[in-house]
Amino acid sequence: MFWIAKTEIEFNNYWLDHFIYKDHSDYDLAGHCQAIALKSESGSVYDFYRSNPIEDPKDFKWTKAYTSFDNIAGLLSQFEIESTRVRIHKQLPNTEIPLHTDDNNTAAKTKEDYRLRMITALNESPDFIYRFEVNGELHEFSLEQGQTVIFDPDKVKHGMVNKSNEESRFALVQIFKAYPLSQWLKDFISEDNVIEANDFR
Repeated sequence: MFWIAKTEIEFNNYWLDHFIYKDHSDYDLAGHCQAIALKSESGSVYDFYRSNPIEDPKDFKWTKAYTSFDNIAGLLSQFEIESTRVRIHKQLPNTEIPLHTDDNNTAAKTKEDYRLRMITALNESPDFIYRFEVNGELHEFSLEQGQTVIFDPDKVKHGMVNKSNEESRFALVQIFKAYPLSQWLKDFISEDNVIEANDFR
């Protein structure tokens, strides 16, 4: 299943166009999506992948992109999660990321090994369509800037369509430790709340 969190985050996104994004080589994303890493295994801004089948949060470090703008640190500080890879994805105009599942948890042996995915919209448009398929049922919707969707990438088919002719879709993508399920995450998903992160210049 997937959850659209009821908590929303307000933030300034002026920094989105200040980065040089690199094409993804992942077969599901290649040709449709570029990225920059805010947290990676090597510490490189262009390291999007993992070397170990089970991602351990302590093996990942913040990159120079994370420290480039205070607003980014301010935004990320709102998420009380143990993250592994953290990236900004840039989906180009008139592109479609096809529905797919990932193999994030194929090596997981315990609940503590399990990782979920969290996508937060960094900009918005009715042309940015998020697609999730659960038990053969397709769900399509747009997210407003600051809205977040959480899902199991191995079990939920997911894809995105950018129907805009001019605008790129930007999203914050975080992989994080799912268990134990924290009270913060429960509240983030279920409570109507607005968090302001704009006090970070």
